[in-house]
Amino acid sequence: MIYDFYHRGDDTFYYRLLSLLEKKIPAQILEINRIRNDVYLVKTKQFWIILKGYNSYQKLKIQETFTRAIKLEGFKQTYQFYVFDEEPLIIDKKVYGMIEYISPHKDSFTYNSKWNRREALQLLEQYYSVTERLVEIYKYILPAFDLMKKLEQRLEEFRMNRPIIERFLKKETVEEIIEWADTSFHYVKKNQDYLNTQSNVILHGDVAHHNFMRDVKNQLYLIDFDLISIGPRVGDYLQFANRIMPSIGWSMQQLQKMQGYAHYFKDDWFLMALMYPTDILREWNRLIRNKNDKNAVLLEQVYFLTTDQYQKRKKFYDKLRQIVGI
Repeated sequence: MIYDFYHRGDDTFYYRLLSLLEKKIPAQILEINRIRNDVYLVKTKQFWIILKGYNSYQKLKIQETFTRAIKLEGFKQTYQFYVFDEEPLIIDKKVYGMIEYISPHKDSFTYNSKWNRREALQLLEQYYSVTERLVEIYKYILPAFDLMKKLEQRLEEFRMNRPIIERFLKKETVEEIIEWADTSFHYVKKNQDYLNTQSNVILHGDVAHHNFMRDVKNQLYLIDFDLISIGPRVGDYLQFANRIMPSIGWSMQQLQKMQGYAHYFKDDWFLMALMYPTDILREWNRLIRNKNDKNAVLLEQVYFLTTDQYQKRKKFYDKLRQIVGI
């Protein structure tokens, strides 16, 4: 029997984990590899699994039942959870779930290719066509999508971080970023009844590129449902747009041509919500919250995200304002 405790850090933890797993998994365990905090790859002779820690038993059960439900309803392009018995696997106040391992394609999924962006949107639409049928079941279990709260908190945190940010960015640049966010937030908040005119689905909540993956056969999968909530599709569509804009050079024309976006461009609410510079605020806030403002590598990444294509971003936001008439 071979045990390769890679990234060991805490041998006691690994041996406790191994002891618990040996009682649960009906297969010989060969290796336990740490992927990141609370996520491990467990290799057995028969199969591999991903072991993921959750803060509560309830959160784990929601993930298990939700992934089972969408598969039963016809959405097959995701993982399943393994439940070998009903006794939870608890260690260091984390409740661990066992997730099917999907053998990844040699090339990581990114938003840099037009085909990837198109296929990701198609997969999301398949996901929504299934989850809209599950809204009634999950509306008392999952939180409601609350965009206003997120936008307001992000903007206030950025304002509080302004003295630190202005050590790295020009004062005029920071002022402009805040003005973009402020104008966008106040418009979408004032007109938030728009969201009540849209039908609800179960939103994925984090449509970053790393939550899409291809398997060895090039099949695209949607993964990681930790942030699911009840709300209209536009919540994920806004986030998806923000994620891909750098890859399409802040081209309004390209975005408008993408599946699912044409009709949103008729809605002023959507256009003004697009103006919120969520990526800039998110990354500066995270950098400072995690006390990484002295980490040269991370600082350079956030600085580049802010300044690269800045003029294209500005032109895009100006065009949005022009269309809406603000």
